[in-house]
Amino acid sequence: MWKMITVVLNYLATTLRIIADAAILLLKRSLKLYRPVQCCCQNRVRGKVVVVTGASSGIGFAIAQDLASKGARVYLAGRNIKTGQDTVLKLYKKTGNPAIHFLHLDLQDFSSIHSFVKSFLKCENQLNILVNNAAVFHHPAGLTTDQIEITYQTNYLGVFLLTSLLQSAIRQSSNPRIVFVSSEAHKLVTLQDLVAFKPRQLSPLTTFSDYVKIYGISKLALHLYSQHLVESLPGVYIGLTNPGNVWTPIYRHSWRSWSLKHVLIRLWCYIFMRDAQEGAQSTIHALNAQNPHSGQYINSFMVGEEKQPYDSSLVQRLVADSVFLTGLPCSCLPQAAVVTGFDGS
Repeated sequence: MWKMITVVLNYLATTLRIIADAAILLLKRSLKLYRPVQCCCQNRVRGKVVVVTGASSGIGFAIAQDLASKGARVYLAGRNIKTGQDTVLKLYKKTGNPAIHFLHLDLQDFSSIHSFVKSFLKCENQLNILVNNAAVFHHPAGLTTDQIEITYQTNYLGVFLLTSLLQSAIRQSSNPRIVFVSSEAHKLVTLQDLVAFKPRQLSPLTTFSDYVKIYGISKLALHLYSQHLVESLPGVYIGLTNPGNVWTPIYRHSWRSWSLKHVLIRLWCYIFMRDAQEGAQSTIHALNAQNPHSGQYINSFMVGEEKQPYDSSLVQRLVADSVFLTGLPCSCLPQAAVVTGFDGS
């Protein structure tokens, strides 16, 4: 009896706290104390050829809309062909830009990535900007058709392969930029977590913390890879951006039940998190900033943070492992990436 009363009281306390917090936020907004950041950079993407992954919804859609409205030639890359084609039409109606195209891309399938690159190179001989935005979070445990852990392949290995295959087109363009939409989650794991991770093994995903960990590992891998690109592509701007806490479809697998706890969490996220347009600003800034410093991590307030360099041997090991897992020939990558010792697990 007392246990039931305690549970009810805890739920009531949580509900009241959320309502109070929401009321405070609404008051701040009504008093115009809440001012989300917004990029005010000069348009530097007009006429540029741009690829945006995961552009059918959320942050990717907001980025693509901004690019299209500024006159860029935009290629949307996504898994669902019908949704992608509908997105092209929606963006055309919003921006009036006829140079918006969709190409199928499934980061969970290496063969799809190769097909995407072939299709793109039939349309364009150079690429000015690559926005690696697509990602998954809290995805049900499983392996891809390439026998790689799903989150790791979608968020990192697929991105690694796509970026590697597009490097020749990127090098041929003027003032090229490669931007990775990252997350503060990379700070929630350690380098030891990344080293110990086995891409070919199913991760035990039983708690929310487990999902955060695998997501953080995939984002940390992106940070190490970006350091490699800064060193191997001196003429290319490499950027990492943090959108902040943004309520987008990336949470489609999270808090799905209609339990009071999950309903309250979703309500809290909807009220307090940024929307996609706000979350896109750091990336929009990276795409339009004048003479940005390659390798910087641009936080959710569009402030560049200098990162401490990672151990170069660890970076080289990650790149070599990635070459092995994606089936790329070592000749496709800079010599610094060619090291041995991968155990294939």
